[in-house]
Amino acid sequence: MRNHSYPLGASCKQSGVVMFIALILLLILSLLGVTAARMQTVEERMARNDNNRQLGAQAAEAALRAAEVGILTGLYVNFAGNTNGLYAPLLSAGSPLTGMNWAAPAATLPYAGPALNNLPAPSQAPKAVIETMPPVAVAGDDISVTGLNSPTPVSVFRVTTQGVGADNSSTTMLQTIVR
Repeated sequence: MRNHSYPLGASCKQSGVVMFIALILLLILSLLGVTAARMQTVEERMARNDNNRQLGAQAAEAALRAAEVGILTGLYVNFAGNTNGLYAPLLSAGSPLTGMNWAAPAATLPYAGPALNNLPAPSQAPKAVIETMPPVAVAGDDISVTGLNSPTPVSVFRVTTQGVGADNSSTTMLQTIVR
């Protein structure tokens, strides 16, 4: 270490530039740290929202498959009552899904499939609505033939399901046609 000796009457003046630059650098580093922390919370929120959406989609898919199995096995047959999620809509009146209150228990069919182990406890069970549609002919059938050998029309059903995410912030609706 070198000792500096100043001539008599000369004083050592420091201008404080180093301290000023150090404070500016500290401010910049602090802003970078705050920005990185804020980005982390946004990414966490995005991941949580995506997880909720996927849980709702999986629940809706499970309800859709359970309803399809119920239709194909003959479990759902009372469509004339137009209650409990089973509907025989009039074509002139439109779909019962228009303006439907999915929260009303009498309006929807509760999920009746296997246990949904991946759904957290507070999430809602998925719901379904099954509509019987006008019968159709199968592709390749000759619909001009009438009589004993005429083709039998095929029953058609429209299944709509709703699945809700874990914190009720996302809703997924799926729909399929079953014949």
